[in-house]
Amino acid sequence: MSRATDRSTADAELLAWLLDNSIPIPGTGRRIGLDAVIGLVPFLGDLLSGGLGLVIVARGVQRGLPNVVLARMLTNVALDFVIGSVPLIGDAFDLWYKSNARNVDLLRRYAENPAASTTNQWAFFIGLLAVVGGVAIGIVWAIWSVLSALFS
Repeated sequence: MSRATDRSTADAELLAWLLDNSIPIPGTGRRIGLDAVIGLVPFLGDLLSGGLGLVIVARGVQRGLPNVVLARMLTNVALDFVIGSVPLIGDAFDLWYKSNARNVDLLRRYAENPAASTTNQWAFFIGLLAVVGGVAIGIVWAIWSVLSALFS
């Protein structure tokens, strides 16, 4: 590994720490980051934190991580942005999910061992597709049921 790649990983780790874990919550043993604080500003805060989260994904691209891992990282940023944009619920989600720390863990794992198995990442996407498909089928069924009741 070159000094430049070591430095880019260290930069990503620092950014993730600032966004997800830099501020201790007294008496709880828990930490939050700037993501939770700037996320309190409706839409713009989430847009800014999502943009900063993409910097970590860009480091993964630079390191040549497998495409499925990069897709997982992008999904983490997207979940943080979309759910984080919902007032109150999104703020609670930001405190728990910590997408940037998750992405740095992925970056570190696959940068240190490029031959590492991506089975878990594929399993995540298969599970995600199953959930999204189930929700879509449930919505279609509910609409069909309501329309059938209205017009029968």
